[in-house]
Amino acid sequence: MKPTRLFGTNGIRAVAGSVLTSEFAYGIGSSVAALNREKKILIGRDGRSSSRTLTEGVTAGLLANGSDVVDCGEITTPGLQYLVKVAEDSAGVMITASHNPPEYNGFKVVDTDGIEIVRSKEEKIERLFATKSWATTKTPGEREEAVRPIEPYLASLKTHLTMKRIANPLKIVVDTGNGVAILTTPELLRRVGCKVVTMNDNIDGSFPGRNSEPRPENLGPLAALVRREKASFGVAHDGDGDRAMFVDETGTVNSGDKSLTLIADEVLQTHPKGTVVTPLNTSASLRDVVKMRHGRLVLTPVGSIHVARTMLREKAILGGEENGGIFYEPHQPVRDGAIATVLVLNAIVDTGLSLSKLMARLPNYFMRKEKRAITDEKKGPAIKRLRQKLGKRVTSTLDGVRVDLAKGWFLVRASGTEPLIRIYTEGKTEKDVELISKEFLPVIDDALQN
Repeated sequence: MKPTRLFGTNGIRAVAGSVLTSEFAYGIGSSVAALNREKKILIGRDGRSSSRTLTEGVTAGLLANGSDVVDCGEITTPGLQYLVKVAEDSAGVMITASHNPPEYNGFKVVDTDGIEIVRSKEEKIERLFATKSWATTKTPGEREEAVRPIEPYLASLKTHLTMKRIANPLKIVVDTGNGVAILTTPELLRRVGCKVVTMNDNIDGSFPGRNSEPRPENLGPLAALVRREKASFGVAHDGDGDRAMFVDETGTVNSGDKSLTLIADEVLQTHPKGTVVTPLNTSASLRDVVKMRHGRLVLTPVGSIHVARTMLREKAILGGEENGGIFYEPHQPVRDGAIATVLVLNAIVDTGLSLSKLMARLPNYFMRKEKRAITDEKKGPAIKRLRQKLGKRVTSTLDGVRVDLAKGWFLVRASGTEPLIRIYTEGKTEKDVELISKEFLPVIDDALQN
């Protein structure tokens, strides 16, 4: 019998206390230990109210099965990933649900290279979890508390900054969304002389300041504070600090696509013919810039693990997602909100231009993002029906169903982290988006409802 699938697009996520219990966490810890014999396991957590309990459950499973544990406490996901990467013969577990609502939590399992484990290893954990094929020992592992664990990560970030060439330090507003990014981005910027204004800067797993996902519609207060403070720009992070969204000095909230395109434009000028990796739901603006800079663009399914692993395989310099995820190989090829901030800051410093002027130089497209609620078991059949309805118009099934048209494209795919179908529509003009939506949304909704 095939075990139940636990891992989605980005680790395991579910409602804490209902699906994710201490017993569940013990099983995950035991399974990770069985997969990583003889390896030390670094464990970290975000600030959600359930994270400490789940940490203890995972740790108990690891120790009972003989693994030594280094408890890194509250830390960002990219911070933990960096520590695993530079540690000797270690793996990691991060307790987080990233940007999901506060009642959710989850687990990201990190391989020895600092990147989330591949699907084949996820399947091994799922089998171990289902069969309880563990090997508890008479001599349990040892647990130690890490001392100032974030320091090596901050030191690496600092090496990629060009702030030393600034005569007048920039003022930057950082909205950490009541997440653990308060431990990284503001601290890094202050250390290099920036004037930092913070908001939603206390770690609180109920996310009282705003929704944990830094979507444009959630960032009005940040935009207002940037204008009021006359700041150079603002940056907003999600709950575990692996995403970043940017607000320019005028208070304009830029999409993740825009930030990625800007960073690619700057990075490829110093790394000619470099490779950039991105999922197929990313704006065509990135394609245009990579082509203009004589780079190479590689498309993947949606999900940070696909981007990271493809970057390694293709020897890429940069990766990115439309949700604000930036992967920079010279630091680490994983989604990292702090390195995204560094790269945007470098673009301003190196060019002497404001963020709004840098954004204005980029190709402009219009994208609409929508979602439809659907149960997990209905996702697959719905996508299959849509593929049948669209027939030969489908141009890609790499992830869901994509159709490329003369004036734009649309993509329909199942979310790997929530009970949702996501719909992306892009065109060169807003009218193009309207026309594409008018023609195809009825077809999409019909497929989802049958």
